[in-house]
Amino acid sequence: MKNLVMTVAAAATLLFATQNINAQEQTGGEMAVAKTQVEAPVQKYTPIEVSDLPVTVTDAVKEDKAGATVTEAWADAEMKTFKLTLEKEGAEAETAYINAAGEWIEPKE
Repeated sequence: MKNLVMTVAAAATLLFATQNINAQEQTGGEMAVAKTQVEAPVQKYTPIEVSDLPVTVTDAVKEDKAGATVTEAWADAEMKTFKLTLEKEGAEAETAYINAAGEWIEPKE
């Protein structure tokens, strides 16, 4: 019985509360609209020495990109993601992205 009374009271409150809500009317002029543009964060890389690359990265290059050498290297601020320029004899230079664990990733640029 108590639940029935509480349900009726809640329904009545909602009924009376929603009747007082009015839509805002626009009276001439233009309505100001705030536009927000969402952009993915751009990964900033700074140049580093190839010799400063983690062993996991150099091992991944040796295993996965046989015959390629790292000619240039860049790292993000936390040294978690690396941008590499790989050169292989008889082929065009390639840019590759790898994380500190030695896993190849897609660029965030």
